[in-house]
Amino acid sequence: MNTKLKTWAIRLFLGLLILLALAYLVRSSLLPARTVGLFLDYVEGAEWIPAPQNLLFDRGSIEFAGYDPVQLAGVDMGEWDEVVVVSFSRDDHYQDFLKRIDANQELSRYDLSLFAPGYEQRMLANWMLSRDRDNDSVNIEDRVSIEEAIPEDPYYVDRWKEIFTGSYRGEMVLLNFMALKKNLDDTAGGEDAEELEKQYSETAMQVLGRMGAEIAAVGDVEKVVLGPEQRQHDKYGFGHYPSVDAFDVVFTARDRLSGVPFRNKAMDAERSAGYWVKPYDPFKLAVQNP
Repeated sequence: MNTKLKTWAIRLFLGLLILLALAYLVRSSLLPARTVGLFLDYVEGAEWIPAPQNLLFDRGSIEFAGYDPVQLAGVDMGEWDEVVVVSFSRDDHYQDFLKRIDANQELSRYDLSLFAPGYEQRMLANWMLSRDRDNDSVNIEDRVSIEEAIPEDPYYVDRWKEIFTGSYRGEMVLLNFMALKKNLDDTAGGEDAEELEKQYSETAMQVLGRMGAEIAAVGDVEKVVLGPEQRQHDKYGFGHYPSVDAFDVVFTARDRLSGVPFRNKAMDAERSAGYWVKPYDPFKLAVQNP
């Protein structure tokens, strides 16, 4: 009897291993060969073709595209017209894309990084956010003033204020490019940077979910292909808000702000950056979730 049980246990174990191997192969076949994040700036006088219609991205799949990015944190990288995340199913398609960029250097300038998207991470995050859509226990009434919530960096104070006082009130996406500190000092209480970032995210995600926000993209930054070394971040995460007013609530909520010191301890400010951007129509929440 024991022999038979052991035999079936071995068979079951081997069957599970085979299933896992098959699942990995299927997943690998579905993943793109290359995914890139691109900052694009048209030279003065050049025709601006919106990313969803631009043949520059031919044979690629645009996962996100937004226009008029405004930098809010990090080393000032200048002004840009668009931010695009695009994937290529084959490496030769990616190589053709690089050739088109090289051929258009007189019309535009580019900063380009290779991304490793976290598709499962994004799905899980958005599922968690959806659970808090109607969660009245999430406190969004206890808020501070916008002036109190704005980060202390004086260089970007006016840009932060313009988000909330400007005429644009539609959907917005906050682009976070993060680098975590490699070594924390004793003030971090012996915790590592990832644990501190997690402590911030746990509360912040509840507030984001309550206000209808979603994660538009998330993953790792593998390497800089074109552009300065300041683009060599560790991770990226794009938070998509249904309106500026919704972001206002998230930004000033005390529950979210209570976790900001944890994030500040964890982040390497010199290698991190932040922007806000307006999404093109195909990537708006109202279009994707009618």
